[in-house]
Amino acid sequence: MTKWLRHTAVAAVALTTVGALSGCAGGAGGGPTELSFLMWGDGGDTQKAYEDVITEFEAANPDITINAEFFNTNDYDNILKTRLSGGAGPDIYGFDLGNIDTFVADGFAADLSDGGESYLSKLTPEAAKDSQRAGGTYNLPISLSGNGIIYNKALFEKAGIDAPPTTYTELLADSKKLSDAGIIPFAMSAQDNWWPQFIVYYALAEHGANEELGAEMAAGKTTFSDSKAWAESLDVVKDLTPYYMPNPVGTSQTAAQSAFLGGQAAMFPATWILSDAREAGLDLGYMNFPTVDKPSDDIWGTYQVRFGLNPNNGDAKLAASQKFLDFFLQDDTYKAFLDKVKLFPTTKDVEIGADVDPLFPEMQAAWEGKTFVAAFSPTDPSIQDALLVGLQNIISGQKSTEQVLSDLDTALAQYRANNG
Repeated sequence: MTKWLRHTAVAAVALTTVGALSGCAGGAGGGPTELSFLMWGDGGDTQKAYEDVITEFEAANPDITINAEFFNTNDYDNILKTRLSGGAGPDIYGFDLGNIDTFVADGFAADLSDGGESYLSKLTPEAAKDSQRAGGTYNLPISLSGNGIIYNKALFEKAGIDAPPTTYTELLADSKKLSDAGIIPFAMSAQDNWWPQFIVYYALAEHGANEELGAEMAAGKTTFSDSKAWAESLDVVKDLTPYYMPNPVGTSQTAAQSAFLGGQAAMFPATWILSDAREAGLDLGYMNFPTVDKPSDDIWGTYQVRFGLNPNNGDAKLAASQKFLDFFLQDDTYKAFLDKVKLFPTTKDVEIGADVDPLFPEMQAAWEGKTFVAAFSPTDPSIQDALLVGLQNIISGQKSTEQVLSDLDTALAQYRANNG
């Protein structure tokens, strides 16, 4: 868990960014080292921000070229894993927290401390601690967010909402006001199974789930069904489903996002929408996501954007990849990147605020004194998959909270058996 400090700003995206560099290590005639960069993206501002850094890096390092590929979020993880396991993995990629143990065990992640001392020394103490997982420094956090809701002020006003809700009871009441006014309360859907987790994680943090609970589950000391926090949080998902997009299971995340950007939906449960929402000309507000009626000191937040390096493509590529990470975190380059994507930094000497977005001071104030909680169960892909399917089943009405908890326990038991 990370305690938010005003001077320790860090940024995040709805999901973990992955960058990968792979290719030929240079031609026989002493040509440039070729690296590939693998990332998810949809052609928006975030993708362009990465492309701009790559262009600048190549200009400063003419002996290195980078081939960048971007895939949509639904396909990215499978593509990355397939390439890595097939021996054609990218040189630089980003981690989903749930993949770190597996990638390290399978030899897909280099220890960044061997050659990365310069850029690692720039990290805040919190980010530096988070970079050290699975027994080494296998990931570089480049952004963190306390997350929360970006809302459309005009739609709130239209529904007669004078101030954003600060309790769960108020959130439910205001969602009903929006719905009664013909406004979609949440730009949330479930066709893309990764998207609904942007509701349940807020609830888990506020209801008392944390990494310690995940460790107890992994050790066999408790289960999902035994956890009041997990039961209450899945109930929050069920409670809010009537205020999602119409036919949420048949609606894509892209359509939900478009509904918010087009002024049809009032609330977007992720701060990474800011850049596109500004471009759409929306009048925006920010609020922490209330899922309890009594104030909580905990909030969902994680270093969602993490870079990793593939050690299996040769020493020349690994050295060139380290050079890219060092370039990425140079103050001027990093600040320009954050300005474009409207995110917070993980380094000690780069600060951003209202000059990047007018909401940033408000967001920082809302996170002041909060403890960021990043994980709520063992970070295993099979457990994550069971959760994503379970959320879809709750939203579609096919399964109850108790049934989904039981399914999660089945995945947990298999995880213990595999790691016992």
